[in-house]
Amino acid sequence: MRTLLVAATTLGAIILAACSSSAPAQGPKANIPRPDYEIRQIVGPAEQNYDEGDIEVKYRLDIANRADVAITLARVDIVTVNPPGGAYTLDPAHRVYYFRRVIDPHHTASVEFWAKAIGYGRSMRDSEPVTVRGNLYFESPSGYLREVFVKELGQYAGQND
Repeated sequence: MRTLLVAATTLGAIILAACSSSAPAQGPKANIPRPDYEIRQIVGPAEQNYDEGDIEVKYRLDIANRADVAITLARVDIVTVNPPGGAYTLDPAHRVYYFRRVIDPHHTASVEFWAKAIGYGRSMRDSEPVTVRGNLYFESPSGYLREVFVKELGQYAGQND
């Protein structure tokens, strides 16, 4: 009985620690100009020969810091909002990506990352645009920023340049 209680307490502590470490930035909202940003798909199903099943999609996030202080990209949450069966669907179990990318004042930086997805192979819908929705979490000396985006990403070469 005592062993079961210790195991349950330990498991509860681990779960609480995991949840607390994945929370977005807390504290005051930064009173600085919002960054400009653009997300692009660099590698998609076409570059992977339209594989069916587990694939990875490469994105590039271009961020322009318009503030007089450095900002840090801390986290990106990203999901697809299209119905299944198109070019791909991002894996909902892998929707959060962590970074510690500092962007100096009045500078631009690019961050590339691979996101896990499910490819549907060749079909009549393999070239339809994929719509992604996400949140960008930034930290600054004066607080945090959260930016929400929705972007339609074309699946033909050159559509996301």
